[in-house]
Amino acid sequence: MNAVSPSLPSAKWQACVSTIKCDAIQDYVSIMVKNDWSSQCTWYKQYKAPVSEGQKGIKPDRTTKQKINLCQGPACSWINAYRDQLIKEEQDISSRQASP
Repeated sequence: MNAVSPSLPSAKWQACVSTIKCDAIQDYVSIMVKNDWSSQCTWYKQYKAPVSEGQKGIKPDRTTKQKINLCQGPACSWINAYRDQLIKEEQDISSRQASP
Protein backbone atom coordinates (compact mmCIF):
# COMPACT_ATOMS: atom_id res chain seq x y z
CA MET A 1 0.00 0.00 0.00
CA ASN A 2 1.03 3.50 -0.69
CA ALA A 3 0.59 5.88 2.26
CA VAL A 4 0.94 9.65 2.59
CA SER A 5 1.86 12.04 5.38
CA PRO A 6 0.27 11.16 8.73
CA SER A 7 -0.46 14.86 9.27
CA LEU A 8 -3.31 14.75 6.74
CA PRO A 9 -6.70 14.33 8.38
CA SER A 10 -8.64 11.21 7.46
CA ALA A 11 -11.25 11.43 4.74
CA LYS A 12 -14.92 11.53 5.65
CA TRP A 13 -15.59 8.39 3.59
CA GLN A 14 -14.38 4.79 4.04
CA ALA A 15 -12.96 4.04 0.58
CA CYS A 16 -13.11 5.35 -2.95
CA VAL A 17 -12.54 3.15 -6.01
CA SER A 18 -12.07 4.02 -9.66
CA THR A 19 -11.45 1.84 -12.68
CA ILE A 20 -9.06 3.11 -15.34
CA LYS A 21 -7.19 1.73 -18.33
CA CYS A 22 -3.58 1.48 -17.23
CA ASP A 23 -1.20 2.60 -19.97
CA ALA A 24 1.64 0.49 -18.57
CA ILE A 25 -0.09 -2.89 -18.85
CA GLN A 26 -2.81 -1.96 -21.38
CA ASP A 27 -5.56 -3.39 -19.20
CA TYR A 28 -8.33 -2.12 -16.95
CA VAL A 29 -7.44 -1.87 -13.27
CA SER A 30 -9.22 -0.68 -10.14
CA ILE A 31 -7.51 1.82 -7.88
CA MET A 32 -8.66 1.99 -4.27
CA VAL A 33 -7.96 4.79 -1.80
CA LYS A 34 -8.96 4.26 1.84
CA ASN A 35 -9.88 7.00 4.30
CA ASP A 36 -6.35 6.97 5.80
CA TRP A 37 -5.10 7.87 2.26
CA SER A 38 -3.44 4.51 1.73
CA SER A 39 -3.85 3.46 -1.88
CA GLN A 40 -3.46 0.33 -3.96
CA CYS A 41 -4.11 -1.14 -7.37
CA THR A 42 -6.16 -4.32 -7.34
CA TRP A 43 -4.35 -5.68 -10.42
CA TYR A 44 -0.99 -5.28 -8.66
CA LYS A 45 -2.34 -6.92 -5.51
CA GLN A 46 -3.73 -9.86 -7.45
CA TYR A 47 -0.91 -10.53 -9.89
CA LYS A 48 2.39 -8.82 -9.11
CA ALA A 49 2.51 -8.62 -5.31
CA PRO A 50 2.38 -12.40 -4.77
CA VAL A 51 5.20 -12.88 -7.31
CA SER A 52 7.42 -10.20 -5.76
CA GLU A 53 6.78 -11.43 -2.21
CA GLY A 54 7.32 -15.10 -3.07
CA GLN A 55 3.76 -16.10 -2.15
CA LYS A 56 1.51 -18.43 -4.04
CA GLY A 57 -1.11 -16.58 -5.96
CA ILE A 58 -3.18 -17.08 -9.05
CA LYS A 59 -1.14 -18.75 -11.77
CA PRO A 60 -1.03 -16.08 -14.49
CA ASP A 61 -1.47 -16.86 -18.17
CA ARG A 62 1.16 -15.93 -20.77
CA THR A 63 -0.24 -12.45 -21.43
CA THR A 64 -0.45 -11.61 -17.73
CA LYS A 65 3.13 -12.81 -17.15
CA GLN A 66 4.34 -10.27 -19.70
CA LYS A 67 2.33 -7.50 -18.02
CA ILE A 68 3.73 -8.27 -14.55
CA ASN A 69 7.12 -6.83 -15.50
CA LEU A 70 5.47 -3.67 -16.89
CA CYS A 71 3.46 -2.95 -13.75
CA GLN A 72 4.99 -0.16 -11.64
CA GLY A 73 3.41 -1.39 -8.42
CA PRO A 74 2.94 0.99 -5.47
CA ALA A 75 5.01 3.71 -7.19
CA CYS A 76 2.52 3.92 -10.08
CA SER A 77 1.75 7.45 -11.20
CA TRP A 78 -1.93 6.55 -11.80
CA ILE A 79 -2.37 5.47 -8.17
CA ASN A 80 -0.63 8.56 -6.82
CA ALA A 81 -2.49 10.94 -9.16
CA TYR A 82 -5.89 9.50 -8.17
CA ARG A 83 -5.06 9.69 -4.46
CA ASP A 84 -3.74 13.25 -4.83
CA GLN A 85 -6.90 14.25 -6.70
CA LEU A 86 -9.05 12.91 -3.85
CA ILE A 87 -6.90 14.70 -1.26
CA LYS A 88 -7.31 17.98 -3.15
CA GLU A 89 -11.08 17.51 -3.45
CA GLU A 90 -11.36 16.70 0.26
CA GLN A 91 -9.29 19.77 1.19
CA ASP A 92 -11.40 21.98 -1.10
CA ILE A 93 -14.60 20.73 0.55
CA SER A 94 -13.15 21.28 4.02
CA SER A 95 -12.01 24.81 3.21
CA ARG A 96 -15.45 25.72 1.78
CA GLN A 97 -17.16 24.42 4.91
CA ALA A 98 -14.75 26.31 7.18
CA SER A 99 -15.19 29.67 5.47
CA PRO A 100 -18.40 31.61 6.20
